[in-house]
Amino acid sequence: MLGWTALLPLMPLDPAASSTAVRLGLGAVALLPGAGVLALMLLTQMLGRAFTGRINPLAPGEPALLLINQRCISNTVEQFLVFLPAMLALSAAISGPRMADVMALGVVFAVARVVFWAGYLADPVARAPGMVATVTCNAAALVAAAWFWLQA
Repeated sequence: MLGWTALLPLMPLDPAASSTAVRLGLGAVALLPGAGVLALMLLTQMLGRAFTGRINPLAPGEPALLLINQRCISNTVEQFLVFLPAMLALSAAISGPRMADVMALGVVFAVARVVFWAGYLADPVARAPGMVATVTCNAAALVAAAWFWLQA
């Protein structure tokens, strides 16, 4: 989060987010925390493979940690593919003053993926809160985008 906070002053923001281009740019920025979590998952998987010497994922006897990380990565990519277009559509349709909601939704999505990942590492059943939060973020973005576009 400190890196995120450090980047904000460098971005030229239109306080009213009056243009579609500015809102789309902010929508893309709102996706960065989720992309950062995915990058962290990928880095963890690469380091896990390097330290265990298990370079071939098709070799039998894959350690549980690597299997779980791979499943979290796959699920995060799947969820992100729903979230990304919904967030961009929402960003294009929503009014400028409501962009803070879009930014917050991006952060909540990222936190939900971390909760999913940590829960899965603890126990497969413990991933449920993170999955529920992720599906809620996806549903909120999809429904809100549809709602605002239908109102336009």
